[in-house]
Order: sequence, then C-alpha cells, then structure tokens
Amino acid sequence: MTARAATDVSLTLDRTDHRSLPVQVADALRAQITSGVLAPGESVPSTRHLSERLGISRGTVVTAYDQLLGEGYLQASQGQPTVVHPALNKIHPRFSGQPKSAGTQNSFRNTDGATALTDTDTQSLVDLRPGQPDSSRVAGPAWRAAWRHAAAQPTDLSPAPIGLDLLREAVAEHLRLMRALPVPASSLVVTAGAREGLTLLLAATARRNGRAQLRVGLEAPGHPGLREVPSTHGHTVVPCPVDRNGLRVDQLPTGRNAPDVLVVTPSHQYPLGGSLTLERRLELLDWAHRWDVLLVEDDFDSELRYVGSPLPTLSALDALGEQVALLGTFSTLLTPSLATGYVTAPENLLPAVRHIRETLGVPVAAITQFALAHLLSSGQVRRHTQRMRTEYRRRRDAVQAVFSEATHAQLVPMHGGIDAVIHTDRPEQDVIAACRERGLVVGGQSEYWTWGDGKVSPTGDRGHGVVVGFARPDDSDFQRVLPVLLEVCDRPE
Repeated sequence: MTARAATDVSLTLDRTDHRSLPVQVADALRAQITSGVLAPGESVPSTRHLSERLGISRGTVVTAYDQLLGEGYLQASQGQPTVVHPALNKIHPRFSGQPKSAGTQNSFRNTDGATALTDTDTQSLVDLRPGQPDSSRVAGPAWRAAWRHAAAQPTDLSPAPIGLDLLREAVAEHLRLMRALPVPASSLVVTAGAREGLTLLLAATARRNGRAQLRVGLEAPGHPGLREVPSTHGHTVVPCPVDRNGLRVDQLPTGRNAPDVLVVTPSHQYPLGGSLTLERRLELLDWAHRWDVLLVEDDFDSELRYVGSPLPTLSALDALGEQVALLGTFSTLLTPSLATGYVTAPENLLPAVRHIRETLGVPVAAITQFALAHLLSSGQVRRHTQRMRTEYRRRRDAVQAVFSEATHAQLVPMHGGIDAVIHTDRPEQDVIAACRERGLVVGGQSEYWTWGDGKVSPTGDRGHGVVVGFARPDDSDFQRVLPVLLEVCDRPE
C-alpha cells in the first residue's frame, strides 16, 4: 500500500498553541488511533506526504512518528508503509480499536455548582493514572541523532552479557554527576528495567547463599512496581513497616528472622511520601552489616526531587561496599518504552551476577544500548532531566495550591516524582467511580498495601484515597481537571 492509498487523516495545526508542532501532530494522530478512526494494521500517510499536506517540514512529522513508534501506537518495517500497530489492543488494552463517534469535549455546571467534564465519546476521559511520565518531550533532534548513531553501528557486534562497555561507562558518569555516586563501570550491569534488575539480584543472591528460596523484605505499605517479583520467583515476603520518614529501622527483624534481601526506597517512599533521613540511613547500614542483609536500593524518582538537595545514596554511605545494590531505570526520566535500566552490584555478588548473565544472555538489544549510551554521553539526558524537573515542580506547585483549599481531603507531601497521593474521607472505590463520572481516570491506594498473593500489610490498612499522575496530561487538560479533582476528593463521607 502506498502513502497515497493510506487512510486519509484530517489534522489541524494551531500556530498559536503552546505545544510544539511535533507534539500537536503526535497528539492528533494518537487521538485518531485511540478513537478508532485509524484501526490496527491500517497505513498512515508517509512523512513526506503528510508534511506536504500540512505545510510543515518533514522533520517535524518524522519527530511525531518517532514518538508514536516509541509509544507503540505505530509500527514501521523496512520497505513497508508505517501502520497503526497491529497489536494495539495488547499494547494499549484500554482502546478497543473500534470506530466511535467523534464527540466534542466541553464542561458544564451541575446544579450543585461543580464543574463536570462531559463528552459523547468515552475517549474524552483524562488519564491521571500514576506512574506515567511526560514522554512527549523526549523526541527531538538529539533523540533522532541517538538512534541514527545506533543504527550505524556494526550489526554483528554482540554486547557483553553485563552490557556494552560504553553504556556502562556512560551510566557510571551519569550516577557521578546526577547522584554524586562515584561507581566503577565494572560493577554496573545493564538490565531490562527495574523488575528484571531485581530478579537478577535475587537469583544471584540465592546462588551465592546456596539456597533457592530467600526471605525478601519489602516496605509495607510500598510502591507496587516491584512487590510481586519476589513471590513470583518463589521467595518469602517479609513485610517491613514504614512511617512518614521512611522505613522503620528500629522495627526491622533481627537474628534468624532477618531477611536475606531488603528492598528499600530511601529517596521517595510510596505512598507516605517521605525520604529516609540520614540518621536512619546510617542505622539501616549498621543493621544490614550486622545481620548480613543485601540492601537493594530502589533509587525511585531520586533525580526528580523538588525539596532540597538529593540525599546521599545508601551505596555512597556503604564504606565497605558490601551490603548495597543500587537499582535504577530510565523509564521515568525518558520513556518506559526504552525498557532499560541498571544495577550496581557489590563485589561479593558480582561473580554470581556474571554467571547468570552468561547463562541467560543479554536482555537489552544492542541498538537500544548504543542509542542510550549516545544520549547519556551527549549530556541530553541531564538536560532533559533538568527541564522536566522544572516542569514537574510547576505542576506539583499547582496541585498543592488547589488542595490547600481542601477540608476533607489531604495531599501527602510531595518531595519529588510525578504522582500525587490524596487521602480522602470516603472509600477509595467511591472516589474512583466519582472521578470517572466526571471524566477522570485515577489510581487507588489499596494496591500499595497489598501483596502479589492478595495479602494485606500487617497494619490491616488498605489505604483510603487515590493516587494521581500529573505528568502526562497536556497543560490545558491539567489546568481544567484540577478543580474537578478537588471537588470529587474533598466531598465528606
């Protein structure tokens, strides 16, 4: 199928819009895909054809297509037209791919005076689910240059099991500059994201300890991202209590009851929002040395801290370098579609890590490693992080300003990250349902208190409120929905 035979799309660009032209094109095409105007497998116009129709540069359309390719909305193959991804329903299951009427979004006043969102099309729902960064600003000249550079590398090059040397060196420099952590590249291992990194560390610890089953400590409550990994691999979960200052070191089990591994988020504890104080960090290290526990430092959202300077990592405080493994990813900084992260392993664990990697092979494609190494070495990741930190801080301030008027809802202190945790008087499911009725999709707190096997944390609490991601919506949606979010969350029980 040629570009001229592709599905005809109708796009309108607004030169007065605050969004860049590539973002407008990407947003417009994404909307046509999610509404069913463009169905899975259908061709989209070529970049040359669409640029001519819109009267813009071809590079602008290429940037927009690159973004949608990275998000999984489009698929490109050598010598074939670009199409809507045939597996769209699996990648983005909330979209049915069936044509729908193109409704017009508007707002109106209820009889109670509250602003509501309505649309004849359910796709008007604003997605405020947590854990979704603003990936639209990643695509640009530096992003395209990185992938062109990667595509020009030898195709017969096989990266080392622990990752390309140049990527591990670039990550080591990134940690030195962004986290004040001087770490040798030799102790770094490239992973396919945080879950895969934790799986690798658990397998290496089990091999080193000579036991198939480990006792793994997890914060209770805690971020759901890694919570199902230990139980999935047959390990026993040990719930460890937290408060608003992070992990309760004074309540950690000792002696034979101490876990083999403890996963901790010292920079940004979820969902209570605190950072582990320096005093507690030192106490935690003393505890880990005494009972020979591997601390897996989930460096969650550490680069996106708004209040004060980032506290030193546990790895930097571990003078002997024996008890801490650092777990990192580029999903929030750049885009989850990279599916690339890293771990730093202590020397006493590296032999086991290397053996497993040699057995299982490399989890991240060489072309992805080359592209990421180029982005890091060029300084683009640091510049992008600084820009997004400023933008996310601006949005955090806006959320705080709106919820300062709340009387029945409480906003958890937001020291960093891209999500807001809101405690409410009413049950979680009631608030979620009310948000959806008003055009908002939000997350619930209950999953932060429960484990992969459905068990509740030792406190017996399941959370009481919602979790909202404020990074992904565009500015117009963000400003429009904040009063609605306040009105729904602030209702009395």
